[in-house]
Amino acid sequence: MTMPTSSDQTGQAAFYPSGWFVMCLASDLKPKTVLTLPFMGSEWVLYRTVSGAVRLVEPYCPHLGAHLGRGGRVEGENIVCPFHHFAFAADGQCVHTPSGIKPPNARLIGRSVQEWNGLILVWQGSGDQHTPWKLPELDLDGFCAPVRGRYQARGTLQNITENAVDLNHFAPIHGWMKALMQPPVAEGHQLNVRFTMEVLGLAVQMDIKLYGLGIMVAQMTQKRLGLHIQLMMTPTQIGPQQWALKDFMVLRVARFSGLPRWLGNALNAVLARAAYRFWFVPELKKDIQIWDHRNYDVRPKLTVNEGPIMVYRHWAAQFYPAYAFAPEQQAATDSLRQNNLSATTVGWSIAQDNQ
Repeated sequence: MTMPTSSDQTGQAAFYPSGWFVMCLASDLKPKTVLTLPFMGSEWVLYRTVSGAVRLVEPYCPHLGAHLGRGGRVEGENIVCPFHHFAFAADGQCVHTPSGIKPPNARLIGRSVQEWNGLILVWQGSGDQHTPWKLPELDLDGFCAPVRGRYQARGTLQNITENAVDLNHFAPIHGWMKALMQPPVAEGHQLNVRFTMEVLGLAVQMDIKLYGLGIMVAQMTQKRLGLHIQLMMTPTQIGPQQWALKDFMVLRVARFSGLPRWLGNALNAVLARAAYRFWFVPELKKDIQIWDHRNYDVRPKLTVNEGPIMVYRHWAAQFYPAYAFAPEQQAATDSLRQNNLSATTVGWSIAQDNQ
């Protein structure tokens, strides 16, 4: 098990975590579309067949190495190489050649994919994490259509998920005051986080669920306004020191439920676009500016009220191969012990002088 460091410049598979990760929007992949996408240090070819099935395969034809994403096409349920027009079925087997002679053992290597809440996800398995876990469907009843964004940043994808437990940055970076967090609860591949804070003088409750390191769903509630916001952030490591982020915001206001449906939806959509553009994006950019130049140290010198950070890192380490970077993982565990930052602490809050 390991946690990545910003000094790691290798492309080794050990750097990349297991789990479900977003490749693209389902709407970006129409039938017969072929896309070349970066993922975990390599290029992959994603395509949709005529029947609507989605496949993700390594980009090079096993015959003579042509890139399937550079001129390859979909015919029926097969992807066809642009070089010699060898056709490969959904299971990767070569099923047709112009001459009728198929080379033995010519097969594309693929990955498990699924469509989930309008997204196309790929399973990355490493170490002991070979079995894909099931993801829950999101309850979006009454919410507007999602407002979306895409970004790229340097460093590790753990920057954004660790942000959810880093209370001490809320006030200096975002101006969010009086933050109080309950102990994060780890349940296998899932981490649950709950905290309260003041945003623009209003009391807000945040409930965050991490499904591995590639999917974070945050529910934000402001009871007085009847405001409910759901944010989904889907970081994906695309190289040793580069990661991509796709985010989605939906919103609903409880008092709009008494209006005609079309009007309530329209008002929710207007508010969502405004909240995303004028609140969420500016706050996210403040974080990205830090992340782009951050040294993600596995030996952080933490204060006594920063226990959630090491709880998070201990949970996150399970998604990396057990054999990789053992000294660094041991150092992180030692840091947790030496600083006596226990997951059993009743709660954490930002020190008064940080407010």
